[in-house]
Amino acid sequence: MSEGLEQLTRLGCQREPSALAYAERIHALVARSALLQDRTLDEVRRLTPYMQVYTTTGAVQIIAEGDPGDYMVLVISGAVEVIKKDRWGSNKRIAIVTAGETLGEMSMLDGEPRFASCFTREPSIFAVLARDRFITLIQDDPVLGASILLRLNQMLSQRLRQTGSKLVATMETQRVS
Repeated sequence: MSEGLEQLTRLGCQREPSALAYAERIHALVARSALLQDRTLDEVRRLTPYMQVYTTTGAVQIIAEGDPGDYMVLVISGAVEVIKKDRWGSNKRIAIVTAGETLGEMSMLDGEPRFASCFTREPSIFAVLARDRFITLIQDDPVLGASILLRLNQMLSQRLRQTGSKLVATMETQRVS
């Protein structure tokens, strides 16, 4: 088990014995999840053995800005607040992530430090896909693994385009001032 996943348990997250037991609940998120969009129940059942499911009873930090990252999170239920420190060290909320949404994809893929911190704000259930398990998925089930990798790339590309558009809008606003 990765250091990051061990840390989840130390921080107060309860590891569930089997992610496969959550397959139908995860599949129910298909309509709300960019990652799971168009996935069949069979595909979700093939994916879940590569994941770990955790539960929290309240506020728990599940990702810390600047920490090494080797897993991504799929929120099954609850809400996660995403916090980024500004240049003065103040915490700024940049998002609230709910069921079906994902966190930590960039660090899971590239191994770079976490971009922001993430805190559950209520009892939550989330599935974790660690990089080493994702690599094993790609080796064991190349079609499913490749389709998930493609979806992750599409999601990250869309976020980059949105961020670029916001940056241009901000620059134009500053230019007009």
